[in-house]
Amino acid sequence: MPRCRHLASVLGALVIVAACAPAPTPSVTPGTTRLPSATPSATASAGLAAPTELTVGAGPLPAGRYKRSSFRPPIVFAVEDGWAAGNVVNGFFDVQQQIGTPDVIAVQFADVDGVGGRGGLMVPAATAEAAVAAIRDNGTLVVVDESASRMSGQDGLNVIVENRGTAPAVVMRVPTGALSIDPGRKLWISLFDTKDGLLAVMVGGSIAQWERTLGIAEPVLESVVIGGPEGASPAAADPNRIARR
Repeated sequence: MPRCRHLASVLGALVIVAACAPAPTPSVTPGTTRLPSATPSATASAGLAAPTELTVGAGPLPAGRYKRSSFRPPIVFAVEDGWAAGNVVNGFFDVQQQIGTPDVIAVQFADVDGVGGRGGLMVPAATAEAAVAAIRDNGTLVVVDESASRMSGQDGLNVIVENRGTAPAVVMRVPTGALSIDPGRKLWISLFDTKDGLLAVMVGGSIAQWERTLGIAEPVLESVVIGGPEGASPAAADPNRIARR
């Protein structure tokens, strides 16, 4: 019988607080950046084999397309060699590189129930605009940049944050628990209003290796299709480009 535990999010040291789930592998903490350029990648083009379902304990992932059909909205994405499955739980999943190191990289997807507002206290956030406003007021996070976003035909908002403090900083809540980022980590968050609720697509990494993090994460972001195999094509645009700051 699974027991409640804290799940360390590798990508920006995201932590899923008090999550009840079958011992998932640590996930990665997202970071601060601009979204990737939005030209469709070859791995996400039509005509390729059907995507493979991402499952708990999948471990290292062969290059190819993957989906999380139980996630809402359904998500399809592609990875090259070097990525591994991280946390795969209700309302949250991610893929990671350099797991177990201070510079772990993660691309994460979350169904947002709330965000860390003033003082890190959780507040409701039904829309991308409300979520960004609350994060801006957080105080335990430093907002590095804000911009418009577009991914897979969806318009949204980007916000990039850093934790320059000495303790984990709460970012948001998902169905499984609360997500925080550790000191010295950056998180790029792209928020989208969908018919299934507020969606967050995130990239995390260490501040020290941020440029490298963005370069590694960009092909994955460019391949994302929101809404499953029948969703819009993965075309992005300049607004979705990860801001390298």
